[in-house]
Amino acid sequence: MTNQAGSPDPRRGPLGRATGGAYLLLVVELGFLLAVLPGLLGLMFVARDASNLPLVAVCLVPLAPAFSAALYATDRARREDDLVVWPRFWRGWRRNVREVLSLWLPVLAAGTVLGYNIAFGPAVGVPDVFVVGSWILLGALALWAVHAVVIASFFSFRLRDTARLALYYLAARPLVTLGAVSLLVIAAGIVFLTADWVLALCGSLFAVGVLLTHKPLIADVEERFTAR
Repeated sequence: MTNQAGSPDPRRGPLGRATGGAYLLLVVELGFLLAVLPGLLGLMFVARDASNLPLVAVCLVPLAPAFSAALYATDRARREDDLVVWPRFWRGWRRNVREVLSLWLPVLAAGTVLGYNIAFGPAVGVPDVFVVGSWILLGALALWAVHAVVIASFFSFRLRDTARLALYYLAARPLVTLGAVSLLVIAAGIVFLTADWVLALCGSLFAVGVLLTHKPLIADVEERFTAR
C-alpha cells in the first residue's frame, strides 16, 4: 500500500522516528555484540584479579574496532536519514579496524603496565606518588583513547597525526573531554556494580553518547584539518 500524494510520510512522525531510533540502536547493538563476542566470552572465564590484567587486555582487543564500527554506523544512518544499518556497521569495521587496532593495542599494553603499578606498587614498596601518578596517567590514557578512536572512525589521517590530534583535543576541547570523563565513569560504575556483559549490552547507547559529546570535536577536525 502506498501513501496518497501529499500525505505525510509516517516515518517523519514522532512514532516513526521513535521506532526508527529503536531499530537503529538494536541493530548496532547486535553488530557490536557479535564483534566483541570472542573477548566477552574470554572475560567470562577470567577471574577479577589484578594478576589477570594481561588476559583482560587480550580479551579487550576486539572492543575498540567494534565500538568504532558502532560509531560509524550510527553516524552514517543519522546523516543519510535511513535505516541501512547492518551493512554500514561491517563496512565501518572493515574500514577502520587496522588503524583503530594500531592505536588500541599500545593503549592496552600501557594500561596493563599502569594497572600493575597501581595493584602491586604498594606491596613492593613503590612510593605513593608513583601510584597516584599511575592513576592519573591511566585516566589520561583512557580519555586519549576515546578521542583517538572517534577521530580514526571518521577520518583517514596518518597514525601519528591521529595520535597528536587526540592529545591536542584533550585540552583544546575541555567540555568534550569532560563528557568523555562522564561516560567512562558511568561505564566503570556499570562494570563495578553489575558485570562486563551488562556494559556490553549498552554498547549502542554509549556510541550515541560519544557521538553527542564529541560532535564539536568532529566538526572542528572536519573544518580545520580536512580538505573542503
